[in-house]
Amino acid sequence: MGGAEKRFVETLRFFCKRKDLAIAVLESSPSLLKGSSITCKRHLLSSGFRGKGWLSTYLGWILWTLRATIKNIGLAQGDVPSAIFVSNNTLPNLLSGYATSFVLRLPLWVIVHHIDTPCSNVEEPKGYSLYSCYRSIEYGRLVSLVKTFAFYTTLFFLRKTDGIIAVSNSTAKTLRNNGVSDVRIFVSGNAVDVDFINNVDPQDDKETYDGVFVGRIAREKGVFDLVEVWREVVKIRKQARLLIIGNGLELSSLRRKIAESSLEGNVFLKGHCNDKELGSLLQSSRVFIFPSLFEGWGLAVAEALASGLPVVAYDIPALRENFGKCESVFLVQVKNVERMASTVLEILDSSKAEADRLSFSSRAFAKQFSWEEVAKMDLEALMTSQK
Repeated sequence: MGGAEKRFVETLRFFCKRKDLAIAVLESSPSLLKGSSITCKRHLLSSGFRGKGWLSTYLGWILWTLRATIKNIGLAQGDVPSAIFVSNNTLPNLLSGYATSFVLRLPLWVIVHHIDTPCSNVEEPKGYSLYSCYRSIEYGRLVSLVKTFAFYTTLFFLRKTDGIIAVSNSTAKTLRNNGVSDVRIFVSGNAVDVDFINNVDPQDDKETYDGVFVGRIAREKGVFDLVEVWREVVKIRKQARLLIIGNGLELSSLRRKIAESSLEGNVFLKGHCNDKELGSLLQSSRVFIFPSLFEGWGLAVAEALASGLPVVAYDIPALRENFGKCESVFLVQVKNVERMASTVLEILDSSKAEADRLSFSSRAFAKQFSWEEVAKMDLEALMTSQK
């Protein structure tokens, strides 16, 4: 599951324990709630059309949005809710939620996980745009245009909501800076299940890695920079092993990049894995590397810290806000591949005592995050729609 999906499941777990709440959930297959102890009304909508490229994926989104809207309206007419709650700000969910709230004249609340903004901490010409940023990370012209259009369409509909729950102050600031100023914005944050991770055993000694990345395989997640970073690391540590965990539309391009860099024996790809396997792989690694350009909070970073890993990441607003005070998080200038590589090498070369100190710092910092507290703040915000 991605960060938005994990947040949805974890907060819903607490919502559904409340006797004074009745919640109906519409989700696409496969169900995120299958096999869980969560008790609420669940309605499953098949994913239907699935594309392999960017444009076919967007077409699939459009078709899903239409089907979800029709399903939502039908369900809500039978048992009219007090509000429509959209658990993430991806365009299909947002459009379906807006259409349902508009037809039934119900309050609309949306959780905003992140909003793409022009790349920060790099040399940018005046008037540097989001389109230019997408082009700078080597998206094609058409894909960059479509992604930019999706960004401004998302902003348009967010301005029409009754309330927004942002996962960080930096996300809330980005919304206000982009014209979402007349909507109530609450900040509640994110969390990580520290107890669950502490009860996961590491992998076999043969399955250990020097570096690890977890996230969607997309250019804005910095996965191609990551290969460049590891190429620099391998120049010094010939046998260094990097594990990249995740799926995405850029997976085939990433495989080519790894092959072109002659890193097939140093970089290993792992697709989907469950939470237990993910925790085990994290605990079998030495440093978490996260060169992401756009983040709303940084759930992958929190999971790495809870697993006792030091983190090397690009210095972007959300990560600076949420993890900048952690001694074991090292933020480097965006796109400074050489500095990221040298920081990784410094960690890999550190003594056992220093490694233990960083691990302790990581685990201690992660303990402050609680899903129960996040759910309470979400609920407090949602209750304002009833006043």
